[in-house]
Amino acid sequence: MQITPHFNLEEFHCKDGSLYPKKWIKQCLKPLCQQLEIIRKHFDNRPVTITSGYRTSSYNRKVGGVRRSQHLLGKAVDIKVKGIPARRVAKGIRELIQNGKLAINGLGSYASFTHIDIRQTSRLIYWIKK
Repeated sequence: MQITPHFNLEEFHCKDGSLYPKKWIKQCLKPLCQQLEIIRKHFDNRPVTITSGYRTSSYNRKVGGVRRSQHLLGKAVDIKVKGIPARRVAKGIRELIQNGKLAINGLGSYASFTHIDIRQTSRLIYWIKK
């Protein structure tokens, strides 16, 4: 099922084979995909790969995710942008947020991927992991 022009539902299923919950598609996944489209456009329409989307609690424990991960709520993704280092992706996303062009409230910068989420908060939560 296509959610936005460049993102489809199948990309967001849990890596353990569990499906993304249908009840969250409209309220969580569609807004998340709209943000991903903005990110893709910012990086010259380079493909954005979802390395981790929705997670079940058992899979989240297995991969060492935090206990209250936004992945558990279908509100988070870990991404890679083709040909762009992860730290540069995070920097570009942070600039988009600061300029009011993205509605991302959680941003994590990791060595090989970037985490974004649409959690409910009044301020940006940003972290860097080595």
